[in-house]
Amino acid sequence: MQGEMEWPQLFATSRRMNPMTLVFFRGFSASVFVVHQLAHFWASRDEGFFYFIYVTHWTMILGTISECLLFHLASKGMQQMLPFPTARRVETPMLVRIELVLWHIVHPFSLLVKSLYWASWLLENPLEDLQKISYLDFYTHGFGQFWLLLSFLVSNVPFSMCTGFGWCVTYALVFIAWSLVHFFTKIGTPQPCEGYLQNECPIYSKFDWHKPQLTTIIALLVCLVACPVVCTFYATLASRCRGSHDVQEGRENKTGTGDCEEPKVEEVTVDATAL
Repeated sequence: MQGEMEWPQLFATSRRMNPMTLVFFRGFSASVFVVHQLAHFWASRDEGFFYFIYVTHWTMILGTISECLLFHLASKGMQQMLPFPTARRVETPMLVRIELVLWHIVHPFSLLVKSLYWASWLLENPLEDLQKISYLDFYTHGFGQFWLLLSFLVSNVPFSMCTGFGWCVTYALVFIAWSLVHFFTKIGTPQPCEGYLQNECPIYSKFDWHKPQLTTIIALLVCLVACPVVCTFYATLASRCRGSHDVQEGRENKTGTGDCEEPKVEEVTVDATAL
């Protein structure tokens, strides 16, 4: 069972590359995310605080933190798996727990947010307008997802359907609560919008609490339909991509299956008491 693997094996090994290659991949991936995140901050510097009102930006920032943690854990995990007796074993159970939470938020919600963005965009714009989208916007709403998917495919980190669903819905509810605070306190948006004073503009035009019935329906659909769908996708992808390896290793359960068994952090750490 994947949960029985120690955390260095989960984070520092891959079925598609050796540990050293995985560390280089994680470092390169983290660099891609950090560079694009800094570039996006700089390009949006005039927005100031308003940069942080969008759930798309939240998810992008969490994805960058997650990729940096994956690089750190892959490096530390590889050191712990070295056969030399002088190799210093540095336990990081708290970082493992943090990354497992981010893992179950970033991957499903990033796919959800980007799918909603492109569905909305395609309904409002002709395909010819694709050429008007800047590179950074395309990365934020598209290319970054391919990096996350690649990161997922090369990883041994487990994905639980029910854990992912729980964190995905929690994350969605946090944004819904924030959107209500944003609405009632009349924070507004960095740019004027059609039909409202600037301080009354909704964060997203399709998620507008001036139209509470429609917005409530959208919120329910996201929590009760979209979240289960994307979490099922990732749980199935994990099972398909990693299950054959578990059979070869003689394990009874397959990685990332869609059951409701939550990954146990205590089982993936070498010493849960060492920080």
